[in-house]
Amino acid sequence: MMFVAAALFAAEDWRGNNRLSGYVVDKNSGKPVADAKLSLRINRGGQGGPDISADKNGKWAVLGVASGGWNIDVTAPGYELRKIGPITMTEGERVPPIKIEMEPQAAPQPAAAIAEPPHEEVKIGGVAVSKDIADAVEAGNNFLGQQKYKEAIAEYEKAYPTLSSNIGLKLALARAYYGAGQLKKSIVLLDEVYKADPTNTQNAVLLANMLLEDGQLQAGKKIIDALPAGTLDMNSLLNTGIALMNKKQPAAAIEYFDRAIALDANRYEGYYYRGLALIQAGKASKARPDLEKVLQLAPDSAEAKEAKEYLKSIK
Repeated sequence: MMFVAAALFAAEDWRGNNRLSGYVVDKNSGKPVADAKLSLRINRGGQGGPDISADKNGKWAVLGVASGGWNIDVTAPGYELRKIGPITMTEGERVPPIKIEMEPQAAPQPAAAIAEPPHEEVKIGGVAVSKDIADAVEAGNNFLGQQKYKEAIAEYEKAYPTLSSNIGLKLALARAYYGAGQLKKSIVLLDEVYKADPTNTQNAVLLANMLLEDGQLQAGKKIIDALPAGTLDMNSLLNTGIALMNKKQPAAAIEYFDRAIALDANRYEGYYYRGLALIQAGKASKARPDLEKVLQLAPDSAEAKEAKEYLKSIK
């Protein structure tokens, strides 16, 4: 039984004075993905947020959004659904452009025939359960895919006592809790998922970012720092640093941007975000070499345009 992954958004009153922007590229080639569809949802109250499209060069921007936690669902023909977030903004904060990498879809595989077990029983994760439990899991998956988080929680909680050791169900229920605004409940389940396999980088980074959002900065950093050397990729390091910047912790963020640069000194993103962190830390003059490096490595990028503007204000 497959568990559906879903974006983590919810809000009704999502309008404000902030701005989000970025660009969508092919993960393998780095080329822009034209006309991608982006659904932005804020984690506050009920569901809410705009649906927009990237332009022919993969660029997008949205104005007039409120402060708070935002997630983004991105779709494009020929690519897997991409989920970004949580991205946390304070009122009046300028979040750097977000790079979204899309994974090309794999060729479809023939569906395997599933034999119906006797006596109205189904196996989920090797555990035989009643049809009622299986139906509850399937209904929860459907509600989660529709971003109906409260309904998904109600169905998953019917199955959870029987399948409390199922990692897939824990992860799905954690996503539903988050979408419904129950951050602390989501953290409890994700912590169990993480402890079951501390080397799973994706789950570790997800838990760490939720802890950072909850204000548990040291706990979030501890999880990231505990991952074995070489397991963190560039995006994980950058995302952790950005999460710390959003919590007004530029000194801590710089550590992760340093590690990103050490991992690949020819990628401009590490220099760009380290420059922004130095500016946030009140060390604008020290940001100049990093911003100039962005112009050298990626003169035509959106970040280069931003870097030029920052450089004009640095004396």
